[in-house]
Amino acid sequence: MQNVEERNAISIYEVKSFVKSLVEENNLVHIRKFEVKPLDPSKLHPDTRTVWKCRFGCNYYGKRKSCPPFVPEIEKVTGFLRSYRQAFLITVEYADGKYMETKKEIQELLVKIEGKLLNRFPLAFTVFPGGCDLCDECGFPDYEYCRARPTVSSLGIKVSDFGIEIGDKKLVSILLVD
Repeated sequence: MQNVEERNAISIYEVKSFVKSLVEENNLVHIRKFEVKPLDPSKLHPDTRTVWKCRFGCNYYGKRKSCPPFVPEIEKVTGFLRSYRQAFLITVEYADGKYMETKKEIQELLVKIEGKLLNRFPLAFTVFPGGCDLCDECGFPDYEYCRARPTVSSLGIKVSDFGIEIGDKKLVSILLVD
């Protein structure tokens, strides 16, 4: 018989299988090569400099719910991340000229993953790669039907901490599970 800890955990194999089946079911044509790796949420160290980069240099700043100043302060983010027992890094490669199409697909996929996990993991939460682009036209500031999630960098997480650099043509997202 499974103990409570095992029942309330999800394996890397389950997550990979889950992502693959959703990609296939939803005919996501731009998501062909993806990786899923386990992360220890207690080892994520938010860095306020990423939020400064959002503030000074990103066109999404102040225009999307997924971006500063509409996400919690770094001090709150640290506690939030550490409150999760499991996390998974999901990276998706994008082809030349297909950044935006791939980003929209992975954001749609992340919202679906989170929704499907809610029965088993009511606090499941996804973190987007880049500012939200789920809607063709953002309804800011009316968020009645908004599905946006915070971005990796808006939470102070540096993708370089995962060995990914600008120019690698990878979109980075995180799945938090508890």
